[in-house]
Amino acid sequence: MKKLLILCCLMLGLPVAVQAGSDKIDPATYVCAELITQPIADGGQPPVFEGLQIDGYVSAKMGNPIADPETLAPMLGQVYAACQANPTKKAATVWQEARKTFPVDTTSTWRADKSLCKDYTANPDDGSGFVIWLDGYNQGRSDKPASVLTSDDTLKAYLDACSKKPDALMLDVLAESAK
Repeated sequence: MKKLLILCCLMLGLPVAVQAGSDKIDPATYVCAELITQPIADGGQPPVFEGLQIDGYVSAKMGNPIADPETLAPMLGQVYAACQANPTKKAATVWQEARKTFPVDTTSTWRADKSLCKDYTANPDDGSGFVIWLDGYNQGRSDKPASVLTSDDTLKAYLDACSKKPDALMLDVLAESAK
């Protein structure tokens, strides 16, 4: 799983902090046309950053606190294809239908209901994709577009706050930090 999260971040081409200000989406309103017009990464991979955000959002709506990076790439491919046929549909709606067809890895290390700030601090390379996913999850849980990915400064403030509360849930600190 660690390798897949790192791969997801590498496919973004830049570190999460650099991407924060330019790629933040509102998964509640994001439509398929926006997803399919995003640049395709090297190797033909659809946009992973947006996929992580939407997957987190949909996972919250479905009551699933588990980030499952093993299914991200195939699910993103399935959603991307479905969105090409239905560009006016909300991407989260298409994603939710796809999510129902994939199993969830209940042994995943990264969980909205259990991952602590010290887990991220101990392994930020593996946790970077989880932060993107968790931001979408928080939006789905709170029904608000507040995000820590609106700028490099808001992301840094969240990560700093998290480092000062090692035993706090990452989700709780994210919810406090989201603007």
